[in-house]
Amino acid sequence: MPKDIMRNVALVTYGNVFLQGHSEEFEIDKLITNNCFQIDFIDPPLEGIAGSTKTLAKDAFQWFKHLKEQGAKRLRLFYQTSNKTELPDHISVAFLGGGSHWLVEVQFKDRSELYLSNWIPPLNSGMDTRKAHYVRIEKDMSHLNDTSPSINDSRKRLQTVLETLSKFAEKFEHSKHWVSNFEGSLTTLLDFNPQIDDEFLPAGIYSKEAHRLIMGAFGSWVFGGMGSWNDLAFGGADQERYELLSETLYSKICEAIVSSVNSYP
Repeated sequence: MPKDIMRNVALVTYGNVFLQGHSEEFEIDKLITNNCFQIDFIDPPLEGIAGSTKTLAKDAFQWFKHLKEQGAKRLRLFYQTSNKTELPDHISVAFLGGGSHWLVEVQFKDRSELYLSNWIPPLNSGMDTRKAHYVRIEKDMSHLNDTSPSINDSRKRLQTVLETLSKFAEKFEHSKHWVSNFEGSLTTLLDFNPQIDDEFLPAGIYSKEAHRLIMGAFGSWVFGGMGSWNDLAFGGADQERYELLSETLYSKICEAIVSSVNSYP
């Protein structure tokens, strides 16, 4: 699973823990440091004006405090396909700036703000390229409609494609070794049990079903460069089947993550 997606899950989770007043129940500083390191929150630079970027917060904890002072109620996570014609998102995700766009919505009582995660600044911006930038792309908008499936529906859809992929991979000698990967992902999806000392997502924040779905989605990630599931090739109709199943797996993983993360609070 790409670190930027894991970071988005962590950021929204810990942000909601903070906004809901439960931060003292967990080692929130440690969780943020371990999982949301080297990020900042900015307003984008004005077109044609170098150095016009405004920093809203230099780290996650500062951002949480800023949001609470402004009256923020909750955070929500969304993704959008990139609609790039050259490569589908499940393939382009292996490259810098590739994959889907991940967005964090900050909901206030009567409006929302929207941040694009992992924004890449222009080379001449003078910004710290070692940081992952969250850029505020909307300041005053209506709450977004969450059209993601329910936890139960997301689990069923991810389970179905994993079972189908396992059977598909078993048919070919050069893909048989992926069977154990898909079966292991199914085990995580169906049997994972959150632990009290889980340092990634605090136990008790999400329902058991939601926490299990997040970890099952993470365990199902097979996309990347050389040596990944994307690196295989088949012939004729099998190639078309492989591409369709791969794209479906990618979308069901993203849906599962959004469904589970947005289930709290």
